[in-house]
Amino acid sequence: MDGSPTVTIALVVLLVATMLTVGTGLTGSAFTGLLRRPLALALALTVNVIVIPAAAVILTAWLRLDGPIAYGLILAAAAPGGGTGALLTYHARGDLALGVSLQGALAVLGLVAVPAWSLAAPYDGAATGGGGGAQVVATLLGQLIPVTAGMLLRARKPLRADQVAKVCRHVANVLLITMVIYIFATTADQLADIPSPAFAAFALLALGSLASYATPGLLTSPARRAVAMTTTVRNLSLALLVADLAADPGQVSVTVLAYGLVMYAAAALALIPLRRSSRDLITVSRR
Repeated sequence: MDGSPTVTIALVVLLVATMLTVGTGLTGSAFTGLLRRPLALALALTVNVIVIPAAAVILTAWLRLDGPIAYGLILAAAAPGGGTGALLTYHARGDLALGVSLQGALAVLGLVAVPAWSLAAPYDGAATGGGGGAQVVATLLGQLIPVTAGMLLRARKPLRADQVAKVCRHVANVLLITMVIYIFATTADQLADIPSPAFAAFALLALGSLASYATPGLLTSPARRAVAMTTTVRNLSLALLVADLAADPGQVSVTVLAYGLVMYAAAALALIPLRRSSRDLITVSRR
């Protein structure tokens, strides 16, 4: 997260391992099926690009947050399509095709959503220049190439695909946990300076993101789990890129990272009931 080569390489490996894991579990028919449910996709995009950022703006006003903290919160909320959303969708036994499609579309929409919603922050030091286009293109390629490779491997060599998925899943899990620990270890002193109302806002927003499970038009439990995980995981890399252009980049960035810690904690806790409900449905269907 600090831009060092080691961290950058780790994030790239995390993205590739995540999307390979997802790709080996996908088929072409899964994406074709999305064309028959455009309403679900449109509603999920609306929740991510409009509802969640709007909720962040309301929370900042309600809890009287301002300055770099309010700006960091709104940046995180307005940046959808986090790269690990697909990995958590996989662990939640969600609809992978829907999750990957959402993640790709949201990564692009974030380029418009972030600067637009940042104007609503009660902060005079907001970034004025654009940025992030090259990063989003690289991120999309980092998703598309390993997903496609995984799907091709699944179609041609299913057994080998299972082996690759197992290795990549373990690599992605270790890197994700390491990343969260790294964020905490490198920002622990600064986290203490963030007021408790801000953490309350982080928690409420994360819970609201998980509530996207109830988005209308999602007809299956796997689709609901995919939207919940994809919505909860925001694109922290994009938010941090814009934060670095602010008048107080350090404070804004720490706020984004603090939100990330709460976000991942909420998503991890939500995996427990989501996976349990999935097992229950499988058990019932086999009877």
